[in-house]
Amino acid sequence: MLTIKSKTISTNKSTKDVFNYLSELSNFEDLMPINVKSFQVMNNQVILDIQGIGKLELAVVESESPHKIIMVPQNRVPFKFDIHWNIQSIKDNQSQIQAIINADLNMMMRMMAEKPLNDFINSQIHKLSDQLS
Repeated sequence: MLTIKSKTISTNKSTKDVFNYLSELSNFEDLMPINVKSFQVMNNQVILDIQGIGKLELAVVESESPHKIIMVPQNRVPFKFDIHWNIQSIKDNQSQIQAIINADLNMMMRMMAEKPLNDFINSQIHKLSDQLS
């Protein structure tokens, strides 16, 4: 199992505000890296068309307000993975956010996928920081 952790960001928003932002799937469009050619929200899931990868359908399968959101693919993908959004309170109106991808990859897939997954999650966390500031 490969675990990729994004940078941890801090924001002057409460955990509830951050959780509510991330719970609204349409907000993820603003967090997508440039290699995402299209983005749709349908039936409580996001559908991405990622250049060089193809379509990916992600849905929230677990959420614990206001600290955690877990997303998993809903379509057939080459390997199993999930994305955890962890939100921790620092003070009343300050929080820290980190995204984590857990991917079940063999060594060959790991060599090909680790950097793009790392870039994807760090791009999202960077854009989230911009959106929340």
